[in-house]
Amino acid sequence: MLKRLSHIRQIKFNSLGIASVFQAGDTNEIDMKIKVLAVQRSLSTFYENEGSFKRKDYPIFEQHAVKLLPETGVQTAFCHEVPVIHVRNIKIQGVSSSSVFHAGSASVVRGDARIKHIRQIIPPNSQSSGTGI
Repeated sequence: MLKRLSHIRQIKFNSLGIASVFQAGDTNEIDMKIKVLAVQRSLSTFYENEGSFKRKDYPIFEQHAVKLLPETGVQTAFCHEVPVIHVRNIKIQGVSSSSVFHAGSASVVRGDARIKHIRQIIPPNSQSSGTGI
């Protein structure tokens, strides 16, 4: 891989999420992975068995990631007369879970995000006296 310099004059991030990468410059390989189990409740209720995470209860964490087929027979040639990447200004609101912002070139970039978000919210018009969960 050709090595180049990445010159970024100004960059402003609002948010860089979990297992995300900001990369300025060339790299051989970037590999991000994230597995998240999030429970959101309207009441702060904690049960005794909540520390025991069982993967079999959530099949999304057991599935194999889909991988691209390898390239077949594509030949390329590049000539970078000026081996510098110039970027003036970048403004990014957010780079989310297992994502990449990359100014440069990379041989391999992989990402694998798995998020199971459980919401146990009581509707505002609920007349129940219990937790509703």
